[in-house]
Amino acid sequence: MEKLEEEKMCLSLDVDVQKMEVEKVKKEKRKIEEDRDDLKTHYKKAQVTLKRVGLGRSSEQWQYEIQEERAKAEYWEKKFQEMQSCNQALEKENQGLKVKVTEVGRSLHHYRSHNSAAELKASLNKIVEMKHNIGGLEAAQQGCELRIEQLEVREEQ
Repeated sequence: MEKLEEEKMCLSLDVDVQKMEVEKVKKEKRKIEEDRDDLKTHYKKAQVTLKRVGLGRSSEQWQYEIQEERAKAEYWEKKFQEMQSCNQALEKENQGLKVKVTEVGRSLHHYRSHNSAAELKASLNKIVEMKHNIGGLEAAQQGCELRIEQLEVREEQ
């Protein structure tokens, strides 16, 4: 009987140990499943990121894109060189125009200094004429003001 009791106790302990092991295995299983779910989520996010960035492309796709970018770069390099040529031509033309402007300025200065005495006399004559005209206009204005006053006086009566 004692032996049976002892066996029962040992079996009970074995059951308890196995229960603990089962619980431990269940916890590990839950942890593994959570980790697996996290990995799936991270994998999906990584796939989306790779697609967005373009790292999921094949080598043919990369080669095609590289060729397109090279063609664009060559096009813009050609345009740049054309614009540089145009700028150089315009610079030369601009230099020629500057020389011409300087020559015209010198000619104009010479012409003005040569004709300045005649211009001053003509300007003085114009000023005298304008003063005379202003005097006439002032007299006409006073006459108009007198007429307006007379008309206002008549209206009031």
